[in-house]
Amino acid sequence: MNSADKTQSQLLELICHTASPRLSVREIKVELVRLTPTCLRLSYLVTGDISQVRVPQPSTNTRQDELWRHTCAELFVAAPGEASYSEFNFSLSTQWAVYNFSGYRQNMRVIEVRGPLVTSTALANVLKIDVQLELPVKMAAQPQLRVGLSMVLEECSGQCSYWALKHLSPMPDFHQLESFVANV
Repeated sequence: MNSADKTQSQLLELICHTASPRLSVREIKVELVRLTPTCLRLSYLVTGDISQVRVPQPSTNTRQDELWRHTCAELFVAAPGEASYSEFNFSLSTQWAVYNFSGYRQNMRVIEVRGPLVTSTALANVLKIDVQLELPVKMAAQPQLRVGLSMVLEECSGQCSYWALKHLSPMPDFHQLESFVANV
């Protein structure tokens, strides 16, 4: 990767799964940048009636399981040709989690990493989540990575909508390697 590639930005659009209600959100775009071989920056921009989205209260920037049950931004990363992948969860509360899988939903284990920097802003029509994270050592050694981006949005009613770059199943499933369609 040359120095020009390190800071090349991609603007990607997430699509709502057809089996989940779109409800109050109109669109989600994500800016993805590989700042260095070891560092990624993501900016999730959600537009719509944000007053209808359940936004978690700010908390300490700590590791927390099961963030995906509520409003949560997600990143999936795999090396080309590998069945193993990592899953990153980011809550608007600034809590986060990182897991590794040996294959499709197999052998999930917690990865010990330095916590990502997560900040968020919620306004009437815009919700923004910014994340800067360091990749696990195995991932950082790869010149190019396959990426899946997704987001779970919980409405105040308790209903969730599921957004991703690509959906392959009748029900939302962000773990399918074939849906990791961006490269960084």
